Amino acid sequence: MEKVSFRKTILLVQIWIMLNVSPNVAYCQFPAFSKLKLPLRTVGPESVAFDRKGGGPYTGVADGRVVKYQGPKVGFTDFAITSPNRTKERCDGDLNSQQICGYPLGLEFYNKTGDLYIADPYFGLSVVGPSGGIATQLVTGFEGTSDFGALDIDQKIGVIYFVNAGAIFRTEYRTKIVESGDTSGRLFKYDIRTNQVTLLLSGLSGPVGVALSKDGSYVLISEYIAQRIRRFWLKGEKANSSDVFINVKGIPDNIRRTVLGDFWVAIANTKQNTTFSIGQRIIGQRINRFGKVMETRNFTDQFNTPNGITEVQEYNGKLHVGSLDQNFIGVYRV
Repeated sequence: MEKVSFRKTILLVQIWIMLNVSPNVAYCQFPAFSKLKLPLRTVGPESVAFDRKGGGPYTGVADGRVVKYQGPKVGFTDFAITSPNRTKERCDGDLNSQQICGYPLGLEFYNKTGDLYIADPYFGLSVVGPSGGIATQLVTGFEGTSDFGALDIDQKIGVIYFVNAGAIFRTEYRTKIVESGDTSGRLFKYDIRTNQVTLLLSGLSGPVGVALSKDGSYVLISEYIAQRIRRFWLKGEKANSSDVFINVKGIPDNIRRTVLGDFWVAIANTKQNTTFSIGQRIIGQRINRFGKVMETRNFTDQFNTPNGITEVQEYNGKLHVGSLDQNFIGVYRV
């Protein structure tokens, strides 16, 4: 009787585990979480990028540097800067002098040349070679009144799509930004071969992220203020027109395409519409090409800050998560 009772007890325990743990499997698909720590006194890895050889991740930080991860023994090392006036003595560790030191937000490599293209709200769109150094400014004239924050590159034809978020983004008060209703944002393209800039779409409400579709037929723009993702058609019958791709339950930030053609969107503040605070729900959502949410990942435990997360990028079976106020890039297994 004692043996039978013991076996029953084990069976009951197993059933209890199945009933109580199974509902959380979707959340626990990436139990391995690690932090790629930034250099000392540095925060704000808004976006990440990988070079054509798989090196990185690279990220821009709030004291004006682009840094490159060199493995666990070395960590991050300096790679590039966007401000021609930046010095290490003046800017390293200084998070309050970005008009002088810069803040590289959007990053993307052009694989044909190995060049890194950078969107900086203070120094415009710039480029730096595969060896790094001081970036060369390509598109200026917007800084001081608006925000360059994201870009994506059509690797086949050498065209960069980037957004100009609008003057309201000069304020540090994110709640005020959301409540403003501002519609001064714009979408541009830059031709790498001809150096020509073309305005594609205006009237955007806080565009902060941009991603090109796998087939190159459209670009998606995440609208921070309008809380939606807009689609601008580049080809086909709808070319040069736009529509709403999906309305987001929360405030979207950067958007990144996966190898298979889906899109990861970083979303914050899904509990309260406009008030940023500790305790908000911070998630990433994978959305397919039809605008359907395929997967939701909860990052609240690791990024429970008012600013939440800024980007979720899938690369080599891992999710790399950026933020404005953390001193690390979060890495999860897919």
